[in-house]
Amino acid sequence: MAEIEKLASDIQLARRELRNIRQECLKQKANLKSEINRIKEFLSKSAINDKDTYSDIKKEEHSRYSMNPIGFISSCFKTKNGIPRQPALCPAAKGTLTIEKSIFSNPEHSLIGLNEFSHIWILFIFHENGTHNAVKAKVHPPRLNGTSVGVFSTRSPHRPSAIGLSLTKLDKIEGNTLFLSGIDLLDGTPVLDIKPYIPFYDMPPNLKENLTQFEHESEAENTEDEQIDNHSILQQTEAENISTDTTAASAMHNEPLLCNSKHTNCNVASFLTKMPKYLDVLFTNRALRDLEGFHAKGSHEGCCVNCFAFANQNEAKQAITDVLKNDPRSVYRRTKCSDRLYYFFINNLHVTCWFDESIAEVLRVKTLTDENEKCDNL
Repeated sequence: MAEIEKLASDIQLARRELRNIRQECLKQKANLKSEINRIKEFLSKSAINDKDTYSDIKKEEHSRYSMNPIGFISSCFKTKNGIPRQPALCPAAKGTLTIEKSIFSNPEHSLIGLNEFSHIWILFIFHENGTHNAVKAKVHPPRLNGTSVGVFSTRSPHRPSAIGLSLTKLDKIEGNTLFLSGIDLLDGTPVLDIKPYIPFYDMPPNLKENLTQFEHESEAENTEDEQIDNHSILQQTEAENISTDTTAASAMHNEPLLCNSKHTNCNVASFLTKMPKYLDVLFTNRALRDLEGFHAKGSHEGCCVNCFAFANQNEAKQAITDVLKNDPRSVYRRTKCSDRLYYFFINNLHVTCWFDESIAEVLRVKTLTDENEKCDNL
């Protein structure tokens, strides 16, 4: 009996010791957690204070940057197929940009004075680049047929920051909507900002002076070959509706031979100094008949499936030609893909063509809607 009581007493003592040990463990655990948090806070403050490079500090600041689109492009190009690689390559390519009311309570006020400019810069986002996480330092421009160059020496859409820059013609402004032409933008493109094109600032002074000299020399040479009266020149200028500075700017973007010559002090990459090889664009009889079946919107009362946004059939044909003569296919499609059939959309037209060496042949031109619908006014 005495032994049992002694064992019971030892058990109770052991329980008290275990309880004390458990409490001590919990206390030490709490102290350890507190100490760890204190050390982490100390290390984080030390890391910020110890940063000795501008880049490290800026990386943290960049995480706080944010940009909201001021509007979205409504474009004649509904898919990426057929979009010109540079602006103004297809003058008939039109679109609109409406300034969002969420940006300004009176968005039309932000456009006051802009109608005095003929061209504007558009900063936008390449929103259809895909979900590629890795950005390559080298890219393959279409003009080089597979040769690699650094991404920052090109205008490739695949960049660390997918921001694009486009120079477009401003046709008119209605309310908070800008009407544009000569665009190279996909429908739905988010626009970050717009700025007026100012030749005095946007064109290098030496280039501007030398281009003017080049124009005078060219005019003198043309005068020796053929006499052109001032009235004809004035009519041509009025038809084009482009100023001398704007013409020079357009030449700078679309006529690479003007650079790297004795007439300019403007240097560009050597692969841009050669005139691009344009394709010959042909239309089959069936494609021509397709175009003859269309009519300009507003040319009759009512609207049907055969109405298109172009002014006339010739403008539609020229727009298709402008897209195809610059060969919109990728390098892979041109060099490695055996399928020479190609299609693209412009306005409400679905264009099917065939590429063969230096020729692009338009096979069919259809509407995006049911082509069996007829217009009662025809």
